[in-house]
Amino acid sequence: MFATKMLIGLSALALLGQTVPDPHRPAPSLDTVAPTLPPLHRPAILIFSKTNSYRHDSIPAATAAIAKLVRARGWSAWATENAAIFNPAQLAKFDAVVFASASGDLFTPDQRAAFQEYLAAGHGFVGLHAAGDGSHPDWYQALVGYGGYTGHPGGGDQFQQSELILVDRTHPATRHLPVRWRWTEEYYAWASPLRADAHVLARLDETGMRLEPKHRMGEKHALIWWRCEGKARIFYSALGHKSEVWSDAAHRKMIDGAIGWAARKTGKGCD
Repeated sequence: MFATKMLIGLSALALLGQTVPDPHRPAPSLDTVAPTLPPLHRPAILIFSKTNSYRHDSIPAATAAIAKLVRARGWSAWATENAAIFNPAQLAKFDAVVFASASGDLFTPDQRAAFQEYLAAGHGFVGLHAAGDGSHPDWYQALVGYGGYTGHPGGGDQFQQSELILVDRTHPATRHLPVRWRWTEEYYAWASPLRADAHVLARLDETGMRLEPKHRMGEKHALIWWRCEGKARIFYSALGHKSEVWSDAAHRKMIDGAIGWAARKTGKGCD
């Protein structure tokens, strides 16, 4: 019913000659009033999906799937798009933060400082899909481990099936995956390889793919990796554009392993 009313409203705007807002391009905003948190028990995971740049249709499916994974562990999960939660008192209630295709420049200077201090204390971060695109500021891209985003194939080549080559199957996020994992995705590319201290877990096999030169990285085309930012555990996966992939069992298990690792409940690194 709500969707129908929304469509009628947008059609009316178009008939009146007014600009119809693009749901994939929301007007950027900064939040200043922190949300009220419900009671949480530890471990607790914050799921953040604010979009100050491109907004993916898969965000509701992603946040629901992540919350279900977290709660299946017996942990607390809380999802928000209010960046004002990035304050010292409220961040301290969470063991790790997950960016579910959050995009754009998201924080005030104080919120950025709170996030950086949170990570410096040894907490964890998981970035998913658009959390690794080119809309993020330089300091954030350096944190995740990439830079110089060149985009992804477009048009009829936007989604292509290929194989991910598992470089490391000892990590909690990838130990269940096959050596070659068949996958269909909107494959991101970057202008240069990852930071030298990034540990690649999976890379794209570009063989037979229809890619522009700027989207080709050869054996350096990493898609899943982790790194340490001081004591903080930082994990990123470029997968997750379409809503249906959030029902894929292997993909969900990979995300679950990443969250457990970022929350320092399993795996090694960043001691």
